[in-house]
Amino acid sequence: MQIIKPIIESCFTKYAILLVLSICLCGCNTNYIEIISDKEIDNNTSRTIDVSKTQINIDELLIRKETIEITNLTPIKKIALLLPMTGKYSKIGKVIFEGIEAELNSISKNNRPELSIFDTGDENINLRDTYYEMLSNNFDYVIGPIRKNLINKIINHSSDKLPILTLNYTNNFKKYPDAVYQFGLLPEDEAICIAEKSIIDGNINASLLYPDNTWGKRIGESFSMRFEELGGKVINTIKYKKDEEMEINKSIKSLLQIEKSINRKDYLQSILKTKLQYKPYIPNNLDMIFSVGTSKNMRSIKPQFNFNFAEDVPFYSTSHIYNGVINKEINQDLNDIKFCDIPWLYNNKDILQKKSLRDNVEKRDLLRFVAIGMDSVKILYNINSLKINKKKYLAANTGYLQLDEFNKIRRSLIIVKFRNGKAKEVPF
Repeated sequence: MQIIKPIIESCFTKYAILLVLSICLCGCNTNYIEIISDKEIDNNTSRTIDVSKTQINIDELLIRKETIEITNLTPIKKIALLLPMTGKYSKIGKVIFEGIEAELNSISKNNRPELSIFDTGDENINLRDTYYEMLSNNFDYVIGPIRKNLINKIINHSSDKLPILTLNYTNNFKKYPDAVYQFGLLPEDEAICIAEKSIIDGNINASLLYPDNTWGKRIGESFSMRFEELGGKVINTIKYKKDEEMEINKSIKSLLQIEKSINRKDYLQSILKTKLQYKPYIPNNLDMIFSVGTSKNMRSIKPQFNFNFAEDVPFYSTSHIYNGVINKEINQDLNDIKFCDIPWLYNNKDILQKKSLRDNVEKRDLLRFVAIGMDSVKILYNINSLKINKKKYLAANTGYLQLDEFNKIRRSLIIVKFRNGKAKEVPF
């Protein structure tokens, strides 16, 4: 016994015990070893079928979009604008108008339509009387309004004689009159775009984080629906309250199962009576994270994932994290996040105009609304082509535009990624 005791106390034996315990611990960890029974072999077979279906969908997603060839522009003489030029939404109304004017300036003066603004910032505006006034004055089109309650009102008075292009969407898929078209920055388009990109990137299992409100739920559900349609699986969802950083951190740790890993480490240290070098592992069934929120939210959330050893897990969000203004220092915390956005912010078009807008403190957060204004004109001039070519796209500033069966303009977007604090377009 006296001969054996020094051997047990030797460093060699201590590390041998450490090795054995580590192997045992890994053997107990389902993240490293998967035991397959006969029943599970059948499940794996069905999983292969799902993958093949997904592959077909991926092939469809990667097909190059066929764009509309603009041959005959719709002749337009007069356009009525229903925009808020005063009141709460006046800043948005004014930059949309700026975009409309910019687009019309590309048309020769002889062919440029006449514009008339009807201010919807006035809460007492009578849309019925306003619409009939437009009819009597022989306007060709109406652009606007942007507020949903006003859209619902004007639709009730619409006529085939005066088509309307609203700058927002109603909350339902009710079939409206053929002369009513809906267009805007629909966040669901971004959620669908990210779901498709995630599948193309090879991700199957996703975790979701979004604000505990109607807006967050809309985006989260749109992502889940498209992601699962393409063969993906949402393995968990976290809803967070705004500005509750401690709660968000707890939720992230729970999602990544950090506490389980810490407990295993503590157990091993208690047996060995030795402090171990330690890095928690992330569950290997987590392929990606889709997190929704503002730029402020994401500058808090993404670093917490990095701090909790999930810096290598693919991370996706929406364009709400970026206002289009380059600020490398502030946006360092957004590095490696992919999101969908409008092409206009990243291409070489209208460089001087975009620089002027970015330098303007009051307008720099509204760049995308300028693009909305520009594209509203582009849509009117090509509305007949969009109606005839339902499977083709209009290449525009806010994306590749397509008219669906409900006369809603849907957008296909580009993919952007933060690198060194700067957002740059990357291949889809």
